Amino acid sequence: MKHIIPQLLILGSIVSCNNKPMDHFVIRGSIPGAMDSTEITLAPHEDYKDRIEGYIINGKFELQGKMNTPAYCRLSMNNQDIVDKKKLKDEHLIKYTEIGFFAENGELTFQTPHIDSLPESFWRYDIRKEKNYTLKGSKAQDIFFRYQQQTIPLRHEIRTLERTYSENGRIEDFKTLQEQQSKLENLTKAFIQENRNLAVNLHLVEQLKKEPFTYDQAYLDELGELFISYQDTCAGLQQFRQYLQQARAYVQGKALQEGEIITPDGEKTSLLSQLKKDRYTVIDFWASWCGPCRASFPHLREMYQKYGEKVTFISLSVDKNEKDWQKALGEEKLPWNQYLATPELIKTTHKDYDLTSIPTFLVIDPEGKIIFSGHSSGELETTLAAKCNI
Repeated sequence: MKHIIPQLLILGSIVSCNNKPMDHFVIRGSIPGAMDSTEITLAPHEDYKDRIEGYIINGKFELQGKMNTPAYCRLSMNNQDIVDKKKLKDEHLIKYTEIGFFAENGELTFQTPHIDSLPESFWRYDIRKEKNYTLKGSKAQDIFFRYQQQTIPLRHEIRTLERTYSENGRIEDFKTLQEQQSKLENLTKAFIQENRNLAVNLHLVEQLKKEPFTYDQAYLDELGELFISYQDTCAGLQQFRQYLQQARAYVQGKALQEGEIITPDGEKTSLLSQLKKDRYTVIDFWASWCGPCRASFPHLREMYQKYGEKVTFISLSVDKNEKDWQKALGEEKLPWNQYLATPELIKTTHKDYDLTSIPTFLVIDPEGKIIFSGHSSGELETTLAAKCNI
């Protein structure tokens, strides 16, 4: 936590920038049902170090601070220490809640009917409960609250579909998920166009950013048009425009780059030589130590059986230890071509394909151009079925 000036914690430079700063803010809140001495923390979404800490007493709390501009913040509540100290055995008494809203300088009032009416955290977060709290006094939050309420049913459906697909892996559920995500995307773009609050709009546009090679230049231009009328020179807007420039390197249609790969027999060969001009190619980046990579193999086997006559499948390991790779090959016995990436090729994958995690799947068209990159085998199959027309 940074230096404190009698009851005021200075929140550093915070994203967004369209309101003139006031002196400071005071958040006074009411959370009935919260245990006395429950910890409560307010922090900018992207910088937990700049946080304000306090306690809930008699269902009330007060936090004071200062910020330069309106910012999306996380308000967290945690009574784990109290439950442990009192040696309470009922797990339902443990409350760990994290919610988000826009705060800005001024007199702010937080209200909720009861602590149990708030969303919890992580996998227990219930989007439908976002209607159960309000923050008055922040113009940015008034706008963001409208977006939250308009999208609660759709966002809840998307979250439910994500869980359902992760449990059963049905491609039909994934297709429905993509349809609903597209609806939310369009709704979000329309909301940004209709509401001129730069703080809120910069926050919302983050969810419109897509994986490399799943968008074209027209999509980037569309995102840029949403902010073309803003003349503000704030850091948040500069960073977004910088993102648009950098994202140009990963639009659909970029050519797959050459690189050396190693066969299971230890021979070096060319990556581009594995492509065939009359068909699409799937490249699966994986490693022996990557659990999610190996968990995707059953689905990849199904796709290979379904599309193998029309699509070339290649698995490209980024293992540093060849023995580990060979051991995994023996265990998995995958029926398509297997290769090991050379250290030189691994170094170029981040720059060439923005590859930062595995599994990552690339789909290459018959002309050698990348038309898809992603981490979900469900999205991969949807791409093969739809974009490849097979």
